[in-house]
Amino acid sequence: MSDIALDDNEDLDISSGDFKMTESTAQHQRQLVLNNKGDFKEFPTSCVGVFEYFDDEQFQGLIRAVSIEFCRDGMDVSELTLLPNGTMASIAVYR
Repeated sequence: MSDIALDDNEDLDISSGDFKMTESTAQHQRQLVLNNKGDFKEFPTSCVGVFEYFDDEQFQGLIRAVSIEFCRDGMDVSELTLLPNGTMASIAVYR
């Protein structure tokens, strides 16, 4: 999927006065995981809000919530794994 690119600060990536375009699957996944429900007023029930899951010792609720949101956004989720360093690895592509 192609979309307008965001920079490392989650701002629009503009070069020479034009929006940069990029393959955006990873960007969309990051936005779904980091943003809280209600952050996008057009779709108030979308997103996960990863920071709400810090008290969950097994993180099973987080993995389930991420999988559900990816599917709701139109992705086929093959694998979701929480790595020991605290990052999440996913194999999920848009249909």
